[in-house]
Amino acid sequence: PQVVGKLLDLECNEEFLRTLMNSVGQLCPVAELVEQAERRNRLRLLHPWLEARIAQGNTETATHNAIGKIYITLNRDPLQFLQNNQFYDPRVIGNFCEKLDPHLAFVAYKHARGECDAELVKVTQENGLFKDLARYLVEKQDLELWQTVLKPEGFNEGDPEPPSRRYLLDQVVQTALPEAKNPDEVSTTVKAFMQCDMPEELIELLERIVLQGSEFSNNKN
Repeated sequence: PQVVGKLLDLECNEEFLRTLMNSVGQLCPVAELVEQAERRNRLRLLHPWLEARIAQGNTETATHNAIGKIYITLNRDPLQFLQNNQFYDPRVIGNFCEKLDPHLAFVAYKHARGECDAELVKVTQENGLFKDLARYLVEKQDLELWQTVLKPEGFNEGDPEPPSRRYLLDQVVQTALPEAKNPDEVSTTVKAFMQCDMPEELIELLERIVLQGSEFSNNKN
């Protein structure tokens, strides 16, 4: 890796570098090589080499993080990668995506299955992805996460409602719940509103369920 780094500094011919890396093959430590290339903003040079390693069955996180960054940068079906690859680190790739495409960051954080919820909430709120956040909260059925979002640390009763919370509640009522097919998702959302002591919002929620023909309007629960 250090040799490749020095050759990059010397602006060595890319074809020569690829030949050198291919001659070493799997003997070259992926993480170190990626670090050398990234430091010089030359990660795309490793594209064929990384794909060859994956074709040989390499499952190292560093390998899949690197190829993921390349696919995202090149816009080479990044959603397919983010949703189906099991070997990348969602926190690393999510952070990489945040400035490029916040929605891709959301998809990466969602792929972590709860391990990156704080990052997911932050990127959706900061970038206005309230529909995505609303769907995630309804599907996740996690009362603690609902509490974190609806009553964040430092929020006191009587404080002006943050605009982000109103935008989120609108998407919960207008989009996420009407799309829900699982009655548990609806009941957990109702419990979350009750637990957070939000009577006005709860009434708005129930009106949507009961009066506007939701799939669960006849559900006694």
